[in-house]
Amino acid sequence: MFVYRLALELGIPNPEEWKKRLTLRQLRKWMAYWRVEPFGDAWRMAARTSLTTAAGMGAKPDPEAEERFLPSYRDRPQTEEELKRELMKIPAFREQMQKG
Repeated sequence: MFVYRLALELGIPNPEEWKKRLTLRQLRKWMAYWRVEPFGDAWRMAARTSLTTAAGMGAKPDPEAEERFLPSYRDRPQTEEELKRELMKIPAFREQMQKG
């Protein structure tokens, strides 16, 4: 996954071809760089920044707090009815549903 994230960061459109030319030495250097200055995963970085700021102001976030910031987080799957209720909050969707 790291190679694909790096390819995305570098604007390389064909990671499979690029991987054939990438040496192990180059990959290790990129991984070392990433340890010092991570790139990608902006959602997680924003979550950590927010939680660090909150903790600095006295909040005591629980261990799951960072995960709840991520767009992939679901404490449980939404039911069809819950999904419909959320979609109805979007004016254009609501209008389309009321017409049809």
